[in-house]
Amino acid sequence: MKNSHVIIAGAGIGGLAAALGLLRTGQTVKVIEQVAQLGEVGAGLSITPNAGKALIALGLGDSLDRLGTRPPAGAIRHYQSGEILVSLPQEEGAGRYGVPLYHMHRADLHQALLQSVLAIDPNCLLLGDGVMSIEQDESVAMGIDVHLHSGRKVHADWLVGADGIHSRVRAALFGEDRPHFTGYVAWRGLIPGAEVAEDLLEPPLCMTVGPRRMLMRYPLRRGELVNYVAIARRTAWMEEGWSVRSELGELLEEFADFEEHSLRLLRLTPTDKLFKWGLFDREPLPTWTKGCATLLGDAAHAMPPFTGQGAVMALEDAVVLARAVQNADDPFLAMQHYEQARHARVTAALAMSRSRAELYFADDPQQQVRALGAGMAELRTLYDYDAGTVPI
Repeated sequence: MKNSHVIIAGAGIGGLAAALGLLRTGQTVKVIEQVAQLGEVGAGLSITPNAGKALIALGLGDSLDRLGTRPPAGAIRHYQSGEILVSLPQEEGAGRYGVPLYHMHRADLHQALLQSVLAIDPNCLLLGDGVMSIEQDESVAMGIDVHLHSGRKVHADWLVGADGIHSRVRAALFGEDRPHFTGYVAWRGLIPGAEVAEDLLEPPLCMTVGPRRMLMRYPLRRGELVNYVAIARRTAWMEEGWSVRSELGELLEEFADFEEHSLRLLRLTPTDKLFKWGLFDREPLPTWTKGCATLLGDAAHAMPPFTGQGAVMALEDAVVLARAVQNADDPFLAMQHYEQARHARVTAALAMSRSRAELYFADDPQQQVRALGAGMAELRTLYDYDAGTVPI
């Protein structure tokens, strides 16, 4: 498709990946982001082989080895005894899928995407403003107006809503709906590697499983940081907001019956940087596209993290959307082909993630281990996918 003007709402991983892919096809892109400054946010991220293939398709293959850490051999441990229930060999992703598994700091991936976008168009980013409403006349062949909180109105040929689970674009297109609380709460922490004793990192990659809870840790940035995620079942999310500050005592109380190595690690968490997240998803939409606008990433298909595919699906979306644009005569056809290529896959990934949760958070750690083992074959069906070559 020859040059079109596209607005992307959201400068997260999905929005920047879409911007990069579309800029590389020659489109004129304006990325609108409500935060005034993009900074280092988030914690660890699994770059599964399908994510690695998407990054290669976006021209960021060099970032995998430069920013990512190959997970070493690891283990699944019993929450009370510390006994190794399962030994995990080093992931053989390169041999099986062509690209290995990496762990990466979310901020490092975000920065790599941002730098690549700005290298093509240093003026395509509008910060400190957000989508308030959209206006389009579906009887007109092309064109959409985006009204921003500042009062400014921006016109484009088409719009991509990549503004996350609380997407204003989604609400403007399909009406307000509420995200669904999954019944789980997560604490995510980053600890300076120099503060972590060697015996707490043996093995470096470790998942400790207990009744209705799970603690996973692994190194980032070649050991400069130790990342963990601690997840527990809850009947309801009673907090105001999606991410709220948590006291270290609350986390330690939730995992008080876990073995001492786990508790020693958690006690190292910087108290001023401890937050907890309610884990939410959304019901699948029958379509993501309406008129001159479509959705991408969490705005289209927010899912819980139990397959580690939330950000990965956004990367895949971005690659497929850019390929659809490159091969189509106009944005309408591009959005249609994009959705046709992606909808069934991400809907299946959402269902898989929900089902994994029911298996992984059982009352019996042995049952959890069996579920984890049984689920690996199903998870690997996700890794075979290559967004850069899949038919569109």
